Amino acid sequence: MLHKVMMLTIAGLFLILPGAHATPMESMQLLGSGEARYLRFIKVYDASLYANQPVAAEDILNPDISKCLNLEYDVAVGKEDFITVANTVLHRQFSKNQLSAVETELEALHDSYIDVKKGDKYTLCYNNSEYQTTLAHNAIELVSVNSPAFAEVYFSIWLGSTNPLDEKLRNKLLENAVKSSNASKGVQ
Repeated sequence: MLHKVMMLTIAGLFLILPGAHATPMESMQLLGSGEARYLRFIKVYDASLYANQPVAAEDILNPDISKCLNLEYDVAVGKEDFITVANTVLHRQFSKNQLSAVETELEALHDSYIDVKKGDKYTLCYNNSEYQTTLAHNAIELVSVNSPAFAEVYFSIWLGSTNPLDEKLRNKLLENAVKSSNASKGVQ
């Protein structure tokens, strides 16, 4: 009996430790998955996208939609490479004025990146009830940002309809999205 009490206590402590969180993906539905490749033949990571409700591809960035993007790496990638790629894509997608509106949040997230090795996971989640985006590395939270505008901008790297990181990957991630926003509302 004492053994069971100790195990429950340890499990309870794990749940309340800062930085250690169960992934919200467990309660979400998979929208799609795909691979990111460098020079077409080097697989960098497997990606999967989850949402809290059926959603049309054109609505995925809506602040009412909770979502998680899970990236599992096949190669080592340095912190500076994450920042460079993110900034390159964001500058293709948004004006300087649009990016300056979320500059503080971008810096906070970019400062939290760490180098990854093969098998590591990054999970980027947006919680619509708290307007909060979190970045976790191997299920350990690195940063939390409270801004629906930031979430829309940052998830656009992968999910934006204009100039995403990889259009083929975007389409695979949204493969199981409903066909249109009218369909997700039950309108025909």
